[in-house]
Amino acid sequence: MAKPTLLAFHGSGSNDTIHIVQLARISRFLKPHFEIEALCGPIMSDAGPGILPFFDGCGPFYRWAPASEVVTASTTTEYRAMLPEVSNLVEAAVARARTRGSKVVGVIGFSQGTRVVAGLLKAAQILRELKKEGKGDGLDWLDIRFALSVCSSFPPPLVPAAVIEAVRSSGLDEARQKDILEARIRLPALHVLGIQDEWKWAGKLLVESAYEADVEPQSVVEQGRNGVYEFNMGHHYPVQPEDTQRVADWVLGTWEGVKGE
Repeated sequence: MAKPTLLAFHGSGSNDTIHIVQLARISRFLKPHFEIEALCGPIMSDAGPGILPFFDGCGPFYRWAPASEVVTASTTTEYRAMLPEVSNLVEAAVARARTRGSKVVGVIGFSQGTRVVAGLLKAAQILRELKKEGKGDGLDWLDIRFALSVCSSFPPPLVPAAVIEAVRSSGLDEARQKDILEARIRLPALHVLGIQDEWKWAGKLLVESAYEADVEPQSVVEQGRNGVYEFNMGHHYPVQPEDTQRVADWVLGTWEGVKGE
C-alpha cells in the first residue's frame, strides 16, 4: 500500500528544490512513513530571507502571495482567499497522490508557506462543518488532517476561494456561515518558532489569530493538539537532532491518532 502524502510549501523567495534541501533533517524521520511532495509557488520573486548566498544560482525564486498584498498585524480572526493558481496546484497534487494509491493527509509550511498551510487546515475544518449539513460536494481534495508550521509568517491565512464560496452558497443562515468561516483552527497543528528569528513576533500573530492554541511555548505539545515549540534557532528549520526528533514524534504520533478518522 502506498504511503500517505504530505504537501510542503516553501517560504517567500524560494522554490520547491530549495525546500527539499531545507526539509532534509525532518525528512529522515518522516520519509519511512510518508511521501513528501514539495510544491512551488506560482509568483516569481526576488530571493527571500536566508536564501542567499547559500542558494545562489538555485533560482528562479517564487512566492505564494503577491508582494503588493497587505499583510496584517492583527489578532482578529481574518482570512483571505488564496490565489486560484495555488488552489489548482494543491488540487492537482491531491489528484497525483490518488493516482499512485496515496492520499494527502497533512501539510508542512515554512515562513510564507505557513499562510497556505493555515488556509488549507482552516478549509479542511470548514469542510467538516459543511459535511455535517450535507454540503461540501466536490471539496474532498481538502480532507487534510494535520499540519506542521515552521517559522510562521504574518496573518491572515490564505483559504481556497472554493471553500468560501461553498459556505456562502450553502443556504445556511448568516450567523452559522459566520461561525463556520471565522472559527479558529482546532485541527492539530504544531508551530515551531525560533527564539532568534527576527520575525517570531509575526509568527506568533498568525498562531494567535488563526488557531485555537496557546501561543506560549510548551515543553511538550500533546500529539493531536495545537501547540508551540520554541527552539534556539533563527529563521530556518530545526538543526539540533533532539529538536528535530521532538517535531517528528509529534507528527508521527498525531498521524497515528487521526488516521482512523
